[in-house]
Amino acid sequence: MKKYIVKKLAEALSDDDIVPTYREEATDDDGDAGGIINSAKKMRASGLPYEKVKIFSDGKCAEEEVVKYNNFKWTWCKINDTEQGTKKYYKCSFKRGSNCPAKIYLLFHASNFEVTLFQAIIQHDHRTVSKQTGIPFEVKNVIIELFQNGYTTPKAILSELDKRKIIQPKASQISSFLVTLRRKFYGPAQISLNHIKNWCIEKSIIPNDPDQCFVANYYIKDGDADPLFRLFVTTKNLMKNCLNSNHVCADATYKLIWQGYPVLMVGTTDKQCAFHPFGIALCINEQTTDFEFIFKSVQLTVEKLYKINYCPTILVANASGAIANGFVNVFNVIEKRIMCWFHVTKNIDIQLNAIKDKKMKAELRQDIEFMQLIKNETVFDAAIKLFQEKWKSKKCPIINNFIDYFINEWYMSNKGWFEGFAIGYPSSNNAL
Repeated sequence: MKKYIVKKLAEALSDDDIVPTYREEATDDDGDAGGIINSAKKMRASGLPYEKVKIFSDGKCAEEEVVKYNNFKWTWCKINDTEQGTKKYYKCSFKRGSNCPAKIYLLFHASNFEVTLFQAIIQHDHRTVSKQTGIPFEVKNVIIELFQNGYTTPKAILSELDKRKIIQPKASQISSFLVTLRRKFYGPAQISLNHIKNWCIEKSIIPNDPDQCFVANYYIKDGDADPLFRLFVTTKNLMKNCLNSNHVCADATYKLIWQGYPVLMVGTTDKQCAFHPFGIALCINEQTTDFEFIFKSVQLTVEKLYKINYCPTILVANASGAIANGFVNVFNVIEKRIMCWFHVTKNIDIQLNAIKDKKMKAELRQDIEFMQLIKNETVFDAAIKLFQEKWKSKKCPIINNFIDYFINEWYMSNKGWFEGFAIGYPSSNNAL
């Protein structure tokens, strides 16, 4: 399911208007050799002038209209990612092999949901027919077949073409063609907000298949000043994990990154501490509003699917205030907030590094580990008091600083890390 999320996010929107002339920067066509050679350098051709002719508010309508724009037949030929957004180019194709210079492109804006149509300021020419350049059409079809069967490098494809006794293009041509194929099958490398929005709309319908992903909830804010998006993806079977759970585990995992953002996980665990996800979320930030969105998405989806008001009371997480505040804002109360033991030790070890005496550092760490195993809160409180008295008696400034940090952070503020704090519930988020 995780791989599914990072796949292609569909295509975008647009509306009608006419505005001034725009001049495109020159770009190289992928896969085709050519150009002027001077001083051992390939010279870039001068760019075509384009004029801005139409603005759409519906991306699907834009693409449906553009293929028959001005009663000509237009064929998609390439995609460029720019700072302005994704440019999808079309060429006039009145006949296969034609060399008509007329071009148009759609600009899917990165900063908003508009899609703009640009037309090259050049006349159609249907008299000339171009010679075959680049990879032959028949060979391209074979390469596409090989790519879909797992041959994703020029070397592997050349080897297969050789076995089939098929003419072999240059490795550089195959490499360029593979870039085009990846964009076609998996979408552009940089995803714009309009792509995300259209994908969310397309995937918002709850499917009959219990294992098919759908977007349970999403929020997209389009604005140059502060654009953001949040989306929560799940399946019917994953949402069943909520039905018998009273505790929720939540955190961001940096082991899975999408467009530079960590995937946010939410779920529960069983008695063997195996993690059972409710779904995954993608957000620009990891703030209270983001975790509030995730928890609310879970609650709304359970209500929609099973007509149940889902209100867990126990949270397993790190010491992040954003997670706890988001939980309270949705479910109103936290009866128990279990501190993930892994995150506790990670933070403690950072503070222990200030103590240079290795023997003393190891003894401090061992005392804390013993206290973590205590299964009674009264005993734990007494152990904390004895621990504080023992190490304060050393009258060592560095140790005193550590004890003050430990008592304030891991007893007064966040004491839910010992085994007896919530009997029968996990003491770690490691499964997540």
